[in-house]
Amino acid sequence: MVLAVMALQREVNNGGYSQFFTNSSRRFVLTIVECLQRIGCEATAAITERAIGALNVELVSPDSVSDAALNVDADEKNVLDMLEKEFYKLSEIEPRMFNFIEAHQNNIQLRKGTKPPFSLKLREPSNASNLCTSLRFAKLQGHSLDELRDPAREVARKKSIPASDEEIDAALTLYLFSRSLRAVDMAACELLAPKAFELMRDDTMHCVLHKEWVLRLIREARSELADTSTLYYLEYLNACDPSELKTQNSILFWAAVLQEHRAVLPKSVAFFTKAFPELDLDERLPAARHIQVSSPTTSSKPV
Repeated sequence: MVLAVMALQREVNNGGYSQFFTNSSRRFVLTIVECLQRIGCEATAAITERAIGALNVELVSPDSVSDAALNVDADEKNVLDMLEKEFYKLSEIEPRMFNFIEAHQNNIQLRKGTKPPFSLKLREPSNASNLCTSLRFAKLQGHSLDELRDPAREVARKKSIPASDEEIDAALTLYLFSRSLRAVDMAACELLAPKAFELMRDDTMHCVLHKEWVLRLIREARSELADTSTLYYLEYLNACDPSELKTQNSILFWAAVLQEHRAVLPKSVAFFTKAFPELDLDERLPAARHIQVSSPTTSSKPV
């Protein structure tokens, strides 16, 4: 009941009754009027009942209401617009919902998840990741791998990072990609992005830079490449160990991108919905998870 009423308020305020009828919130359509009445929101219940009726659905169900809302004619849209204006004038949900929750707080509980618990695993940063971090503070001069290899080896030596030649090239590729992004050098970024993804996709900073690359492509109206680049990363995450904290937070990280830019990332949204069904892009995303820092006398535990 609480979830139903809050879903109605969120969706209608954000995009009207059509959004409530077409998003995952449509699962509450059969009970929402009764829920509103139960907490004393009679005016909102009456408006919502009229909105459902405006769709002219013979047999009301989440799917039939969604289909109807996606295919409203001009007259039905005018009715919904009028009802939404009436909805926006009301302010009864917040105080009456608060009073209801306060009075029934012992009966409102979160359900336990269906997935079995597991320990979160932390991954140690690679030599390439450690070197790339050091390179960002080294202010290297040069614009190619050939020019920067020797200076990078010197940085690795000074920082006692036992990086191999392959790890040095990987760190430099991500470093150059980062520098090109800051300079908005799109031609250089387009050449470096695939190589950075190939060599450094396990690196946390690469995840952040890959997102910046996608957002820059969206701003440049290059939606198809943005969608493809996002899909590459989601496919990689789908193959990662789900018990790792980094994997879980990376999935949340990209879910937020998809929520904000779903209209220009259709292939990525479709893949995410299928690959990570536990996260609903129509709902508020959970917060990122962190490992509690332990004192010398206590053990580190996942939180």
